[in-house]
Amino acid sequence: MAHIEASFFSRRFDDEKFSEQMVEALTHAVASVLGEDAGNDTTVILHSVDPSRWGYRGKLLG
Repeated sequence: MAHIEASFFSRRFDDEKFSEQMVEALTHAVASVLGEDAGNDTTVILHSVDPSRWGYRGKLLG
């Protein structure tokens, strides 16, 4: 079984289709590498992070 957790800026979730499309894409990626059975047994958790709490190259982005 694969378990995926992915974090995105909170504004990504403004698009109503984002979560559904991302879960589908990540599950498909697992299935393409590990096989369809693994894809059918994959869980995905999407995290929403405010840019003010996201650091990159030593600086906060928000």
